[in-house]
This record gives sequence, structure tokens and C-alpha cells, in this order.
Amino acid sequence: MKKRILFALGITLLVILPAFAQLQNADRTLFYTQTGKTVDPGRLFMYNEMNFFTKVGDFIGNLKPQSFKAVNYWLVAGNTVFTYGIADHFDASLGIRVYQDTHYSNEYNLPDDLYLTFRAGDFAFGSGFFRGALLTSFRIPTGEKHNYPFTEFASGAFEFGFLSAVSFYVDPYFPDRTFSVHYNIGIWDHNEKGHVLYKYENAFRDPNGVLHPKGEELVGTVNSTELRMALAAVYPTDLFDFRMELSGILYLQRPDEFVYSAEEWAFLSPSVRYRPTEWLSLDLGADFRVSPSVRQWTSTIIPDISDRVDMPKNYPAWRIHLGANINFQLGHKRQTAEDIYTKEKIKEKKDFFETVLREKEKTKSVESEVESLRKLRKEAEKEIKDLKKILEEK
Repeated sequence: MKKRILFALGITLLVILPAFAQLQNADRTLFYTQTGKTVDPGRLFMYNEMNFFTKVGDFIGNLKPQSFKAVNYWLVAGNTVFTYGIADHFDASLGIRVYQDTHYSNEYNLPDDLYLTFRAGDFAFGSGFFRGALLTSFRIPTGEKHNYPFTEFASGAFEFGFLSAVSFYVDPYFPDRTFSVHYNIGIWDHNEKGHVLYKYENAFRDPNGVLHPKGEELVGTVNSTELRMALAAVYPTDLFDFRMELSGILYLQRPDEFVYSAEEWAFLSPSVRYRPTEWLSLDLGADFRVSPSVRQWTSTIIPDISDRVDMPKNYPAWRIHLGANINFQLGHKRQTAEDIYTKEKIKEKKDFFETVLREKEKTKSVESEVESLRKLRKEAEKEIKDLKKILEEK
């Protein structure tokens, strides 16, 4: 009942609040994929986003306890992100995971962790068709519980990562209003070695017959690292952006086996963004798992509800995203698409005139050489006439 009330509250907030966004990507484009562009100086983006999965969990097997009742599980996470354009080619984002299901005795973290991201980008190359960026991100553990099932690994330690982003725009003068493709690759370090990753809330006897007393702690023995990748395409129209993303991870150093989400994953994420005004946009999207649903490495020494209830073995088969995005202009005149177009056209004309002047200088040099040759030819013709006259006189 408590989760249903919070879920209804989340939906209400999504309707009432004038802002919404995805934690790992705070700017105006995509859920999971970062772009090579940065936010304009003086522009503030505020974004709230919620994603959820729900399933009626029934008992697995024929020996169902008489007292067992099917349970309706909600896997809900809510995020709020602020992104500010600090200067040309540089912005920063502060993300707050407002709500996260944990499936521990506390049921949820409220709030969960903080995220801090710095991006240096909007570096144009390839005649302006490409934009590149470099990002560094940090996850600050402020939530009560970590290492929870059905979602990405949260170690409870100070996590960090580095990412590169490259974007291609069909029209460099209207990058947000033309078809674009974006690619990310980077490394994330969970930094969990020596950190308590699991603590038994109740005594537990694992399938090997080993009894784990209440309060026993399992400590991380490695710093797991993962390779993060994402590929996305955006097709904008006057009011809607149609988007498709493919994102996933590969472990370079696998976590300990008592980590719930010690699994590699990949999701295909179609979505649409509705832009009724210049300052507001609304998002609707979904994640569809394309990686295997079977458990890869997670150990049986920690309790797993999916062993006895029909729940995902690692990640949900789908998730729904709801969100909205609003931007404010602080301190600087907001650049419209027309402003950007005019600026780019001026730069293009300037480059053109500089090229013309260089060619003209070359032409003057050639004309000077031609004039010298004409003088030499006239002098040679005069000498030939003089010689001819001398010969005729003889």
C-alpha cells in the first residue's frame, strides 16, 4: 500500500512539476546517451524523471505454502537533475536519485545517491558536422541501502567514471532540428574493495547448508570496473523528437559474486519527446532488455526472491519512462536557433571572404608575372625587328 501511494504521488508530481530528466544524461537530448554538445552558458536545465516496472509475483513450483499470496511488485526509481552551462564548451550537472526501491527491510531509499558530472565539449570537427565531448562523473553514496536487486549495481562507495561522446548532425547550423547520431564509450569504477556490500538482516542457510547468522557482513574484495557504451539516433520534427537508444555494459573486472547486479546488460530504448514550447518538453519511453535474462555470476549465498517467486533473475524485461524537461535562462541572452544559424552563417561568409582575398592575392601575383612576361615579349619583339632591319640593309 505504501508503495502504491508513493507511485501515485510520483505520477502526480510528474503532472504538476514543470520539470523532468534522466540521471545519467541531464541535457536536452536523450535518456542514457550523452551528446557531444554542451549546454549554452547561462542556461539552466531542471529535469525530473521516473521509470518503473511492475509484475505480479507468483510462487514457483508445485509446493506452494498454504499461506502464500501473490505479490504485486513495483520497481520504481525517480530522478531529478540540474544542468548549468558554466561557459562556452563547459557545463556541470547535479543529479539526485529522489527515490529507489531497495527490496530490503527499509523498502526504499528516500533520497538515494547523488551524481555530479562535468562535461567539456561542443568541439566541432569535420566541417562542423561532428561535435565531441569528454565527461567525468561521480556517484556520492547518500542512500541508506545499496547492492539491491533488479537494477544497476550500487556499491555504496564513492564511484567515478570517464566518458567520451561524439555526435553527428546532418545540418550543423540547426543541430537540434536535424537528424543526428550519438556514440558514447567510457569506463566506470565502482570502487567497492574493502566496503561492506551485504549484511544479513536475518539468519540465512544457503543451498550448500552453510548458516549465515544475522548481522554477518560480506566485504568487497575487488574494485569492479565496467566498459559503458551507448549508441543513439534522433529524428526531430516540428513538435516531436523520435529517438532510439542502445546502451549496455561489459565488465572489465567483475564484482564479487554476492553482488545482486553482477550482470552485464543491454537495453534497447525507443522514446518520443513532445516539445509544445521552446522551454518545456515531455518524454515517454521504454527500455526493452536485449541481454540474457539468466543469472550470470551472482552467488546463492545471498537471499534471492526470484528463487521462489516469479521475478526477474537479473534485470526486468521492460521499464517505462515518464519525464519532462524545462530550461531557464540565467544571466545571458538565450541563443535561439535563428541566432545560432546567423552566427554560423556569418562565420561561413567570413571564411569565404578570407578565401577570396587569399585567392585574389595569388591572382595579383600571377598578373604581375604575366605583365613581366608581356614586357619581356615586347622587348624580344623589338630586338627581333631591329635584327631583321639590320639584315635587310645588308
